[in-house]
Amino acid sequence: MKQTELHELFSCFREQCIWLRCCYNTYINIFESGDNIKEVLKNSAPIFFHDLNIILVEYIILQICKISDPAESWGHKNLTSDGMNIALKEKGLMTEEIENISSELKHYRDLIKESRNKLISHLDRRTVLNDVTMGENSKEEVENFFESLQLYFDAVGIAIGIEPLDFRSTAGPGDALDLVKKLKG
Repeated sequence: MKQTELHELFSCFREQCIWLRCCYNTYINIFESGDNIKEVLKNSAPIFFHDLNIILVEYIILQICKISDPAESWGHKNLTSDGMNIALKEKGLMTEEIENISSELKHYRDLIKESRNKLISHLDRRTVLNDVTMGENSKEEVENFFESLQLYFDAVGIAIGIEPLDFRSTAGPGDALDLVKKLKG
């Protein structure tokens, strides 16, 4: 793989993860902003916000699993951390730091993979009929995943000669914070 191909792979993969972070930030800004906001949502459009909550949670789980899928499946290469890591190893750019952060990403994937497989990507009959709850994890585990994702892109960017880009904050005009402000007013 040429250096320019590695840069392109990295940039495309990072853009997908920035989108994931935007979705997560939207979820946090709407549904994790405290009791005051929960009351506003409940009083304005409770069914809509209940449904939106489920949609965002499922979508975020699906996206996390997609970016942490194996490097290849069904004969097709995937745009994933494993695929990025293989490219780094081929170029002799893999570091212990990147390996360790990758382990953190995989750890979180392991926590949510079963719920993706049995409730989001497919409807496992036994799981649905028995109303089995799966994929639950703590807020700290979710936050650790997203911090590890940021650290991963910082470390990989440095390894391949691309400046780090902090994408923890993705707010802008017309975002979820503006929606919540409008609903409060």
